[in-house]
Amino acid sequence: MNDPSIKNVTPGTPGPAAIGGGTRPPGVARRPLPVPLIAAVVVLLVLVVGWKLLHHKNGNERLAASVTKAIAGNNMAPVEKDFNALRRPELENRGKVGRLSDYVNAEGDLKGINEDTPSGSPDGYHHFIVHFAKGDLAEDMTLDGDGKIAKFNVHAVTPQ
Repeated sequence: MNDPSIKNVTPGTPGPAAIGGGTRPPGVARRPLPVPLIAAVVVLLVLVVGWKLLHHKNGNERLAASVTKAIAGNNMAPVEKDFNALRRPELENRGKVGRLSDYVNAEGDLKGINEDTPSGSPDGYHHFIVHFAKGDLAEDMTLDGDGKIAKFNVHAVTPQ
């Protein structure tokens, strides 16, 4: 049974050098990551998380941006359910929506929107400054008691 031509072929678990094609000899520890690299990764992670937390749109800004995009696209169907039932017939007025679409599109691509509703405004009223490539417009939005849009107006920014 001690024949030198017979080899042990019992399968075993692969060692660390076999996983991932490493060439480190057994018993040699991995080199730790340099401290500046770890610090850079942590700082980057903190910046990304902080930016996400601080630079998010509130629900009213998202709603106004959705309506603005629908106006620019001359298609109010995506936001129709966000409007009060009394206002929905106006959304189907292709001439009115088309004129408003031309007005908005004349300002170029939408860059962003910021709510700047004055304190002391009536409940449900929201004012926005909408930033486009060629300039800014203002939007006034009034929500009804159910959170649906009762009024939405796009106009030139008036100086304060």
